[in-house]
Amino acid sequence: MAMTRWQTWIPAWLKPHRLHVPADVLHCSIHQNLYHCTVQKSASQWIRLLLSDQLTFKYSGMTPYQYQQQLPGKFDPRKLTERRFSSAFPHGTIATPIYVDFAGYASIPKPAHFKAFFVMRDPRDVVVSWYFSAKLSHKAQGDLERVRQDLLRLDEADGLRYAIDYLSDFGLFAAQRSWADAPAKDANVLLVRYEDLIGPEQLAEIERLWTHCDIRMPRADVDELLTSQCFERLSGRRRGDEDARAHFRKGIAGDWRNHFTVAVHARFQAAAGDVLEIWNYT
Repeated sequence: MAMTRWQTWIPAWLKPHRLHVPADVLHCSIHQNLYHCTVQKSASQWIRLLLSDQLTFKYSGMTPYQYQQQLPGKFDPRKLTERRFSSAFPHGTIATPIYVDFAGYASIPKPAHFKAFFVMRDPRDVVVSWYFSAKLSHKAQGDLERVRQDLLRLDEADGLRYAIDYLSDFGLFAAQRSWADAPAKDANVLLVRYEDLIGPEQLAEIERLWTHCDIRMPRADVDELLTSQCFERLSGRRRGDEDARAHFRKGIAGDWRNHFTVAVHARFQAAAGDVLEIWNYT
């Protein structure tokens, strides 16, 4: 019997299950799991959409998995620096997203073949994005309703200082710091910057990420994927046109400059410490 195209790319770990691979899968990744790690407000839902797209499945044979969906309330109430895992995620899945520090990622029981990547975003933009999301748009989970009521009583400058304090206590800046030297600790980890994923070299950056994950998607299909999941189509607006109440609020880098006052920046520096320097943000 002649081999189909996808059968020529079945990795050894998947061969016992090859009859269950759909005929429209043209390549099965050599990895048993992929781990998309990040912190909140770092384009995690957009990247999840890219990883969950049918085109990505076609060239990886892997399906998306959200561990939070298995938890009560479908969210993880733990601080980022307290999230640890004792059970492995299902094989053949892309865990997306995992909001976690490096130690939490390291605690996940992993198969023989896997890759991981961490998406970093300028923490000042994270603060601004989280402020608007917590105040106006995010689904109320955990203590978010209390936080929202607090933010609604504050002006923007005080609200941003509140956001900085909250995120610091939540472990967000510590989590970002923990990933800075991750590839030296684990060669399976790739560090990716949000600013590069949406920048002028977006196509090349996505291809670099896909190569790391063994998602063998031709360039024309990568371009099609990025077009189908672009900010304009997801939001109905041009990148940079703001809707403060929308999940995809503005879609740009550097928006913190429009919102940080001297006092807000001072509070940020006190809370975030050396995060900007170790990640080379100016």
